[in-house]
Amino acid sequence: MPDTTRKNSVQAIDDIYESGPETLETGEGSPRESRGFLADSAERLFENRLVMASTIVLAILVILAVFAPLLAPYDPAEQTLADSLKGPSASHPLGTDEMGRDILSRIIYGTRISLSVGIISQLIACCIGVLLGSVAGFYGGLTDTVISRSIEIFSAFPELLFAIGIMFVLGPGVINVFIALGLLSWTSYARLVRGQVMQLREMEYTQACIVCGGSNARIIMRHLLPNCFSTIIVLVTLGIPGAILTEASLSYIGLGVQPPTASWGQMISTAQQYISFYPYYSISPGIAIIVTVLAFNIFGDGLRDALDPRLRE
Repeated sequence: MPDTTRKNSVQAIDDIYESGPETLETGEGSPRESRGFLADSAERLFENRLVMASTIVLAILVILAVFAPLLAPYDPAEQTLADSLKGPSASHPLGTDEMGRDILSRIIYGTRISLSVGIISQLIACCIGVLLGSVAGFYGGLTDTVISRSIEIFSAFPELLFAIGIMFVLGPGVINVFIALGLLSWTSYARLVRGQVMQLREMEYTQACIVCGGSNARIIMRHLLPNCFSTIIVLVTLGIPGAILTEASLSYIGLGVQPPTASWGQMISTAQQYISFYPYYSISPGIAIIVTVLAFNIFGDGLRDALDPRLRE
């Protein structure tokens, strides 16, 4: 087939594919949806009041993280030893810690750490997992075998122990937490994307593009991965709370975020020696972790239900 004809054929397939799934799945005279996929998904999402409540909570958390210097009443590292371990008051709504630092301010700044760790680590895991999963699913053979065995090896270790081992090698610190949690989570993305790409590779439009001479990179980027996008978004959303909990666990045992940076897990670790006579210190960051993780889980579940075509009428 001449190069010009091949390119025109591949472009024609791309045009048909990009015109929407209805073009590929419905024939002439068949009823068509008046609304698009995104509009229908958004309506399903808005109808779920619990998801909307979690969305409001997440929006508040994002605002706290972004505008922490404006919203925090005090500098989170400012020490006033004369005010150490003071209970809630008008000047310190959640009390102070052993260094006289305002607990509310440290919780607000801790929101930055938790959200950034959750989001950035999942983006790292997503990039690694989607790349390897799409390559394994598309090429198959030896490539698939090597990547699949790597997924099994990484998945064989308990997650927290694996994260502790990585942090022990890399050393404590925020950047190393990003890397450790990214290396910890990529297998779930790779496994799911691999399975979807293997199914999509056998679809008629993909085979037509292969026959017409479309490059592998073009097929993967324009035809296969866009069909996995909704699944990837849901995985990222549901992976963030797990990363937040793991970061809190690492900071609790001293392998995560280091002082004086405010971290919820680190605050709980320090507060345990005062919990018998000063429970405010440990309860406040604990509630922050619970609310954040619960909000992300509810939102992720609702997003999955809204984007799953099998749940549509």
